[in-house]
Amino acid sequence: MSGDARRQFRICINTRAGDQADADLEQLIRRRIPENCLQSLQRLRPKTALLPQLQQQVRGCIETGAILVVAGGDGTLNAAVSALAGSDVTLGVIPCGTFNFFARDRNIPVDTEAALDVLLHGREQHCPLSFINDIPFCVSASIGVYPRIIAAREQVSAVTGRNRLVSLLSGIWVFLTRARGRRLSLEHDGKQHVETAPMLLASVSPTQLESFDLPEVEALKYGKMLVFVMRSDSPLALCRYLWASLRGELKRLEELDCFLTECLRVSTRRRRLTVAVDGELHRCRSPLVLETRHDAYRCLVPTGGR
Repeated sequence: MSGDARRQFRICINTRAGDQADADLEQLIRRRIPENCLQSLQRLRPKTALLPQLQQQVRGCIETGAILVVAGGDGTLNAAVSALAGSDVTLGVIPCGTFNFFARDRNIPVDTEAALDVLLHGREQHCPLSFINDIPFCVSASIGVYPRIIAAREQVSAVTGRNRLVSLLSGIWVFLTRARGRRLSLEHDGKQHVETAPMLLASVSPTQLESFDLPEVEALKYGKMLVFVMRSDSPLALCRYLWASLRGELKRLEELDCFLTECLRVSTRRRRLTVAVDGELHRCRSPLVLETRHDAYRCLVPTGGR
């Protein structure tokens, strides 16, 4: 389906940027989207769980044949994919987050007007989707120190607002002071090994890893997960990891193991773990099962690209 009058939209806004910013976005949407193509335009309730709200919108899309368009960041888009995965509803994206990895991975412009052009004239693409214990993730899932970094970032953001520099500095502080090794039993691709690791992170986002010059990143476009396992929590190892991250030289780091897979089982001595999933925290039972499912949903992307 290409850009024509038969393309219908139900648009939901969750920018968390304030009423005036939302009002400006609404005005731009109404100016660019033809009235006969816009079934509904509403703001998601920020103090209410997103998933039930988006599930209700998906039901409306199923009844009317509309495309579900979500204006928000990676966490909001994760909830949207959770709501529509496995259905015939197509997702449209208006990036409004801090990092916008989801949109950038699919070549969706972060400029709002250009993103609206994709809604009108883009093409549908079938996309793989990765899960951790049946919770979908579109960017990354992690255990260990990274969930602690997310928690600290949320605390700082509540005071200072969303700011990339502040997020980076708070993350560095937590990483250097709160990373502790945890015994993990890993099973994947017929292999089994045990690591004592302060962090395990599975990424499915090429954009998240674009600065690290890793040859494995290309495989992420085809449904693979790239899993990173830190092997040491010594102060020297942590400093090396941080320095290598800042310089984009992770592949040279001896204390870091990385591998590609489509299915990984992680067992720990703890019955429940805090997991960071696309920037949101979840409590999950051990063992953790990470897996990729192909052609899990459809998304509007620019014409011409993959």
